Amino acid sequence: MIRDPNAYAKRLEAAISLEARRELASSPLTAMRAAGILVSAVPSSDATDACSCDGAYFHDQRAICYVATPRSRRENFTVLHEFGHHLVMSDDEMLSELADADAEGGVAVEERICDAFAGRILIPDGAVVAVLGGRRPRAADVRALYDATAGSMEACAVRLAERIGCEGYVALLDRQRRELRFASPSAEFNYGWRRGTALPADHPAWQAGADGTYVGEGDVVWTSRSRKRFWLDAIGAGGIVIAIFSADCYWPHAGLTILDEPGVRPAGPQGYSGICRHCGGPAWGMRACEVCGDARCRVCGRCGCGAPAPAIKICTKCHFSKGKAQFRAGQSVCRECDEA
Repeated sequence: MIRDPNAYAKRLEAAISLEARRELASSPLTAMRAAGILVSAVPSSDATDACSCDGAYFHDQRAICYVATPRSRRENFTVLHEFGHHLVMSDDEMLSELADADAEGGVAVEERICDAFAGRILIPDGAVVAVLGGRRPRAADVRALYDATAGSMEACAVRLAERIGCEGYVALLDRQRRELRFASPSAEFNYGWRRGTALPADHPAWQAGADGTYVGEGDVVWTSRSRKRFWLDAIGAGGIVIAIFSADCYWPHAGLTILDEPGVRPAGPQGYSGICRHCGGPAWGMRACEVCGDARCRVCGRCGCGAPAPAIKICTKCHFSKGKAQFRAGQSVCRECDEA
């Protein structure tokens, strides 16, 4: 299991010359086209749901498509994220490591690597240090970093999530749609949070409004409708609410709540069940291993760590079980469906 996607993002960044990194930061579309990548805008994100941002990369065609957002920095983050996929697909060693990273062939880890790569290109370490001054981030710091750099809100969220220092997210919430627009997990957290996930109308984060603030507690609500309580620091920024969900409360708050009580830990995000990849016995429980994401087997007591990679995968398009050789590296759709 890859524990730190940021380390792999740094490796991708180091493989590019300083001059090329500057060109990608200042004019990513021009730089990619000069490198022989076909880059095209599309009218909607219907074909990009598998990615954490509004774009897609097609390795065989060396092509990137993205949802254009004129007069916005967002598309720069999107195309750089997709360029990160291009770099990953060009690195055989990284592909080999990703293939056994999780049950999906490293897809989730690759998304985090590409987010981190795009964030690093757009926002240098020095800018993050200048805003934080050595402390952990607050929601207002996302806006401060946005104002101090050319990075998008998404890029700022990614860079600041690296410094939360515990389980949590930096999230952008859409006030009009009442849903998650983007979330970057902290380095200490293995769970992604899918964009477009609906949040309840009474979620505390909405109390921040268009230009207010909210400090207290709030649930992260996953697509499965499972949830987990975190400390919440939120600030309104027009049509979005910038929110930090953190397992630690490292900012001032009033009152004593269940999250303060010693020995009390919030429940895991969901119940887990499946078949042990070691002995074939039943594996279930309310907690999953933080490394492999599997519950412990009720027969042999082991989680998925050290288990052989599955010989088959389920295609996310036709839903048939097929051998791993019938999938391109890093892909969740089989070759037959991909070529149809």
